[in-house]
Amino acid sequence: MAETLARLFAGGRHVRMLVAGRPPGGLVIPDTSGFERIVWLAWPGQSAAGAVVADPARLPFIEAVFDKALVTTVLPATTARAQLRELWRILAPAGIALLVVKARRRWQWQAPGWVQARLEPVLADAMFEVLAWQIETLPDRHHLILVAKRDGLRPAMIGRVDEVLAPSTA
Repeated sequence: MAETLARLFAGGRHVRMLVAGRPPGGLVIPDTSGFERIVWLAWPGQSAAGAVVADPARLPFIEAVFDKALVTTVLPATTARAQLRELWRILAPAGIALLVVKARRRWQWQAPGWVQARLEPVLADAMFEVLAWQIETLPDRHHLILVAKRDGLRPAMIGRVDEVLAPSTA
């Protein structure tokens, strides 16, 4: 866990960070004084001094404004895609985020949270690439998922293919 947090919080004075939600008790946030800007965001119903309160599916920020994000969320199945796409929208190209999501075991059907096999396709659908995934007890089980923003673009050939592949006759 320390390595994942260190990767997220490694930055510089030109890095903008979003911390959204209330991190679980066992998750200690490193020093944030080295960032250009850090925004603390609370979800509706949470109280946090100095934090912006916003709906996770409608964040009050312009596109691509944050380089990094630490997001602690319940991530209900009904709104998971909308919340993750909203996070994707506000992350800069090549932005990374650490998602802290409640985990459950496969046999705990009624328990809140996610199993990895169900969450992976939701992340892929929201255009995130998983860089690291671990389950920690903080004191409850949580997925710690380091994701990168994926834009879905593929390299394209410019010009005619036959000209590029044809042998030179000079």
